[in-house]
Amino acid sequence: MLRRKPVGVCAQITPWNYPLMMAVWKVAPALAAGNTVVLKPSDTTPSSAALLARLAGEHLPAGVLNVVCGERDTGRALVAHPDVRLVAVTGSVRAGQEIAAAAAADLKRLHLELGGNAPVLVHADADLDDAVEQLSSLSFYNAGQDCTAATRILVDRRIHDRFLELFADRAARLRPGSPDDEHADFGPLANAAQLANVCGLLERLPDHAEVVTGGAALDRPGYFHRATVVAGARQEDEIVRCEVFGPVLTVQPFGDESEAFRLANGVTQGLAASVWTRDHDRAMRASRALRTGIVWVNTHGTTVSEMPHGGVRHSGYGSDLSLTGLLDYTQVKHVML
Repeated sequence: MLRRKPVGVCAQITPWNYPLMMAVWKVAPALAAGNTVVLKPSDTTPSSAALLARLAGEHLPAGVLNVVCGERDTGRALVAHPDVRLVAVTGSVRAGQEIAAAAAADLKRLHLELGGNAPVLVHADADLDDAVEQLSSLSFYNAGQDCTAATRILVDRRIHDRFLELFADRAARLRPGSPDDEHADFGPLANAAQLANVCGLLERLPDHAEVVTGGAALDRPGYFHRATVVAGARQEDEIVRCEVFGPVLTVQPFGDESEAFRLANGVTQGLAASVWTRDHDRAMRASRALRTGIVWVNTHGTTVSEMPHGGVRHSGYGSDLSLTGLLDYTQVKHVML
């Protein structure tokens, strides 16, 4: 028979872009599998995790769910602690690489959900109006601070110019604003450093790349940046290869499916992708060829709790959500009678 046993103490490190949701995604399956948890939220967004622990403390035995706050050194100490047997992290590729190296010394199990740089393949037979409408929302949702955000839109050359025109027009009408602004389409960037990172990527654009709309921060207090569409970027450009994590995307043309797959897979990240087409066979070819953990067809960013959420390559390994995510927090014992 096979027995599923808890791993033990799980260290969990969560990011600032969805501080409460990411905590729940990690804490719930770990506790359901019988483990105890030490959760370290981002040092810039600790409040919701602390409140979650306070509320959980009214129902859970002491020591089952613990929250520690701090910066990188706190995370390093948590990863290095000998009682920790599994480390689960949602964060940047750089953070994941550092944690993986530290965890190797004690052969700790790892669950890494790292950066994304999602390609979007728009074919000539796609419903163009629907694609523009959906992607204009999904690219800039949460000001683009989403690891599955549609950031690299690859469009069949035959419809590239028309798509770019429609999409740029739609993006130009999107408004960043405060949470109390009922007319705002998305909010600010999380902090000054993230705003500076986004502005720096745009300032370093090569001459062959063109900002079609947007391209600058708003001249007002806060970390607000306009929805930005960049055309003419090439595969080797920084704006294509790096995860921007802001309201900025690129639009590139492709000639055929093989070129589309080459461009889509031509970065180190591999979290999510989407393909837009009316051709079922083409969609199935894309689902095989795209080197990502998630492939959406005629939608993007749709998350359901019964399906796993995780990536490959520099986007990490392990899954949140679904039965797969629950089993990640167990160890298998083979018993033979």
